[in-house]
Parts: sequence; structure tokens; C-alpha cells
Amino acid sequence: MNDNDIAQSLHHVVALVSRESDQILLEQLGIGLAQYKILTTLHESAQAQQRAIALALGQTEASISRQIKLLEEKGMLLVSRNPENLREHRTQLSVKGLRVIEAAEHALSQYHAKVFVDLGKKQRAQLDEIIHLLKP
Repeated sequence: MNDNDIAQSLHHVVALVSRESDQILLEQLGIGLAQYKILTTLHESAQAQQRAIALALGQTEASISRQIKLLEEKGMLLVSRNPENLREHRTQLSVKGLRVIEAAEHALSQYHAKVFVDLGKKQRAQLDEIIHLLKP
């Protein structure tokens, strides 16, 4: 198998897992994978601004802004203006947002357990090691 075949196979697996994860989150929690990623990014770094979130997730600031508005409307985020700089918005998770993250992690872990059920413990460890080597 050449490098191009490996890259295409990885892309295919990522696309399948992402699509299934998105579907599970939509059906069970009413949010998509992109929204879940925003919630987890804010959970990891409460001070993250939209530009930083966009860079971290490889999305545009406009798409992050739209998703944040949707998450705010769903009560998962609290958004306020910075009194020192009215152009800057502060975004933080609400209690509901934290509960949704927990529920999403549970739903996704159940799905991922089914995806990787045929891999033994040693194979999972090897896959994890390979993935960490490939990360930029």
C-alpha cells in the first residue's frame, strides 16, 4: 500500500466516523458535530475567542459565529459584551452546555466502542501511537 492509498483510507475512515458522530449527536442531543467541537473547545479554554476557536477547528470565523448564536439560542452558551471593549464578546458554557458535553461524550463513546470492537487492546494501543505520530 502506497502513501496515497494510506491517506485516502484514513480520509475515508475519518469521513465515516465524523458523519456517524454527527448523526448520533443530532438525533440524541439536537446538536451537530461542529457545535459539539465548539462546546468542547470552550470547555477546554474558557477564554477562547471566536478567532482562536476557528483556527483550532479549521473553520471560518463566520461559521463559528453562526454556530455560537445557535448554541446561545439553545441555552448552551452565555454570551456577553466585554464592558472594556464593546466589540469583544465573552462566551462561556452554561450549565446546560456542560450537561450536553457529558451526554455527547457518553453517546459518542458508545458509538466508538462499536466501531473499534474488532480491535484488540494491543491493536488499539498501536493505532493510538500511530495517530499521535501523525499529528502535526
